[in-house]
Amino acid sequence: MAFRIDDNKCVGCGGCAFTCLFDAISAANDISTLYAIDAEKCVECSQCFHVCPNDAIIAPEGFKPIKKVTIDKEICKGCSLCAKACKADAPEGTIKEPFTINQEKCFKCGVCAAKCRLGAIKVEY
Repeated sequence: MAFRIDDNKCVGCGGCAFTCLFDAISAANDISTLYAIDAEKCVECSQCFHVCPNDAIIAPEGFKPIKKVTIDKEICKGCSLCAKACKADAPEGTIKEPFTINQEKCFKCGVCAAKCRLGAIKVEY
């Protein structure tokens, strides 16, 4: 389930589309809708939700925002899959050594955790 846009509140500013690093938001093709969220591309990072000035972005039922993402250095082997998946370049490190998450860059989408094969990335809600 992805975020969606309330057509009655959307004013077409485009802030949501500009903010989305996953290209999940684009101008809609029909006249009655200004923007639409592609559920297949949405990773529920909630960046669009936070940037919308009119509260036109509706969170999916049961959505819990991620508060922090960390990497367990005892488990991480430095494969870099997390870094390759992250659009914000938040995972930092050297191959074959434990990576860390740059908290200033991380926008807490959880994509890195989903890509980690070892379960080294911990997500706090």
